[in-house]
Amino acid sequence: MKDINNQISFVINATDRMLEQIDLDVLSPTFGCAHLAYWRDKTSDVADMRRQEVMLTFALLYSQDYPGSSYKGNNRLKRAIEALLSFWCKNQYPDGSLDEWYKGERAFAAAAFSTHAVARTIMIMKEYLSKETTLLATEKLKKTAHWLTQHNDLFKANHQAVGVAALYWAGEMLQNDVFRNNAYEKLLSILDVQTKEFWFPEVGNMDIGYTFLTVEFILMAMDFSNDWRHIEPFRRAFDFACEWIHPDLTVGSEYGVCHNPYLSRIAIILMSKFSNRAVYLRNRLEQGTSGFRGYATALADDLRLLRYAYQPLLAYGYDKKTPFSLSLKHEEATFSNPDNEVHIYNESALGRFSHCGCNGIFAACAGGLIRLFGKTEGETFSDYGYAISFDNKYSTNYTYNRNIKIQKTDNDLTITSHIFPVKKFMPSFWARVILYMACSTSLGSKIARKGIDIIRKKKGTAINQSCANLNSRKSIFKLTREVSFKKDHICIKDKLIFKKPVQREKIFFLESSSDGLINSQPLTLHLSNIPATVNYLEIVKLYYPGDNWSLGKISAAA
Repeated sequence: MKDINNQISFVINATDRMLEQIDLDVLSPTFGCAHLAYWRDKTSDVADMRRQEVMLTFALLYSQDYPGSSYKGNNRLKRAIEALLSFWCKNQYPDGSLDEWYKGERAFAAAAFSTHAVARTIMIMKEYLSKETTLLATEKLKKTAHWLTQHNDLFKANHQAVGVAALYWAGEMLQNDVFRNNAYEKLLSILDVQTKEFWFPEVGNMDIGYTFLTVEFILMAMDFSNDWRHIEPFRRAFDFACEWIHPDLTVGSEYGVCHNPYLSRIAIILMSKFSNRAVYLRNRLEQGTSGFRGYATALADDLRLLRYAYQPLLAYGYDKKTPFSLSLKHEEATFSNPDNEVHIYNESALGRFSHCGCNGIFAACAGGLIRLFGKTEGETFSDYGYAISFDNKYSTNYTYNRNIKIQKTDNDLTITSHIFPVKKFMPSFWARVILYMACSTSLGSKIARKGIDIIRKKKGTAINQSCANLNSRKSIFKLTREVSFKKDHICIKDKLIFKKPVQREKIFFLESSSDGLINSQPLTLHLSNIPATVNYLEIVKLYYPGDNWSLGKISAAA
């Protein structure tokens, strides 16, 4: 598969860089730690155990042939795997739990993801590793797998799905039916939280990338256990997520609470036995690639590279063993088909449409973002709305808020969004100290986690790994956006209501073109007939389709 080979090439070229992230000083107390900020730079006070997952990447490269790889049988990789396993074993709490983001966290994700990686690594490498390393890692694996059986994390469904896969592999590695049975129970628990639109909740909301990741790990578990009884709900979740794949096979980060634009190649491959949309996508990926933008979310930075570099390697293996024919019946992804009707998803606060042979998205959950796809693949225009400079800070409608609903009339789509002050989450020094003290015990850690989750759900953000604007109280500014479908163009009518007068120079358009970078352009750059200060502003924009969408006319009335 051309797309996967492209990703594998990236991973192989980054292997030496990944090795440099690991403390391989055999005399060091942090020997085997893969968290550079902890063992070398001293900028983190906790070693993130999820970074130890790079051991699975090294195990795959060491044991198997991949296009362009010379790492099979590489002794440095084997020594790194033993070091990584050693540090993982040493950093368990007595109950088998592990930390990810802060000391005392005892994170479900750290246990689930790393257990999955450790179990598969031991299975792959058991004939190559020393007996001492294998025995210790097996003992510690049993302890962490047992901890997983006593805990669930349905607040983030992708964590629960990884727990399913982790326990299936640990159960097989340890020949333990208790782990296998709990894996099945966790799978059923995920079905209990599936929404009417078929996605699985993340932080109480929807996220496209994590929907794909949830399906990915469940499919790997189903394939491993050869138990496909519950494939249908996950097929529906997969097909829902496919609704939002762009024509160039990327996904917008704005549509989900965690802003995760991940498109799972493993899910596409394994789901191609059950979903016509997966067949279409697999066909596309056989013949082409979305390039770096298509996998940057999983591999672009050192944090994600160490955690997820095994994904294209696993995808390569699944592709080899999962039969596929270009002649299989397929169904085009939504935005590759120019003949789709308007469809509104109220739970996820998303709408899609086709007009004049082109497609678009109306993301109410992103404050009314309108994204238009041109007839040329990769040509995209996005209208995010507005930014207002007020009291030396910005306010904007562009923030994740699933409470915004799309109203549909005969030929119009309308939303109303508040314009909030831009506020990013950054914990203070004392907040960090309080969290550290609260998590000095297992009970305190559990209570702190519940409190954090309440805040995440209320604010509509994942907080960690996210720089999204936080939801706030209702603002004194408001935007009503109406999209109308005319004969040969799309009309966007925006009504901006200010309860305090705003200077025209303080109002900015927020837009982006195909490069995805948001531009802030002064309103006065396009409109000169606006009073010096306004309490109300109505702006009309006409967009005409083509290879890309072009702004044909813009007008305003105060």
